[in-house]
Amino acid sequence: MMQEVTQGMKNLMADTIRDVHTAVPGTIVSFDPDKVEATVQPTAKFRKPDGTQIDFPQIHEVPVFFPQAVGQKVTITWHVEPGDEVTIFFLEQALDQWRTGAEAKTELRFDLQNAFCMTGLAPKPNPLVRRAHDNESIIIQRDKSYVEIYGTTGQIDIYATGDINLETGKNLNIKVGGNITTTVGGDIRETAANIHHN
Repeated sequence: MMQEVTQGMKNLMADTIRDVHTAVPGTIVSFDPDKVEATVQPTAKFRKPDGTQIDFPQIHEVPVFFPQAVGQKVTITWHVEPGDEVTIFFLEQALDQWRTGAEAKTELRFDLQNAFCMTGLAPKPNPLVRRAHDNESIIIQRDKSYVEIYGTTGQIDIYATGDINLETGKNLNIKVGGNITTTVGGDIRETAANIHHN
């Protein structure tokens, strides 16, 4: 008798937990940069009570995480496109109140509609991670252009396959403790109201 009760409790707990979603890998189906929302497709399988597995449905209007702070005055953002790998998280409560201040329409916990996602998850390792590890550096890369900041020497490397444009609303101050070496394959042009050389 006790064994049957124990098994019954285990079955009840398993049935309850089966509908609790925490996080799964997925891919971007479409992305709205104005709303910072995506339609995502979980790549995991959902197991039905009879043991069969089916695909998760697409999830719409999923907020996409980008690092930001100081009232969105400090932001790191990047291009997102269909097929990008993401981690989809399912929150404990509905997002209605957080998004709009409106009262939540549902009390479902860890529901598919309570999802947000983070880009960056990938099934294959990125070789730049090895390079950053070996150099103790930070690398910001887009295709073949990159910025690398070394932790041990403080050196900064910038390589661009196209133009590098620098614009400032105030002064540009450059102080060099050593030499400046310049190799130019084309022309050097200066346009200024006044040029002072010390």
